[in-house]
Amino acid sequence: MLRDAGLVTLRQDGRKRFYRADRRRMGPLDDYLQSMWAIKLDALAGLAEVAERNATSEGRTK
Repeated sequence: MLRDAGLVTLRQDGRKRFYRADRRRMGPLDDYLQSMWAIKLDALAGLAEVAERNATSEGRTK
């Protein structure tokens, strides 16, 4: 459906299919998706930092 609407392109490599968003065709939706990913990636980075600190502090107490 997204490909038919021209919002994504498809590249096949053997049995694998790789889809890529056409940012130009997405228009205003592109800005929203970029901000959504930035928020999610920032949250993931924060969780990774907490896990690393916890692992480091557990190593010190052993």
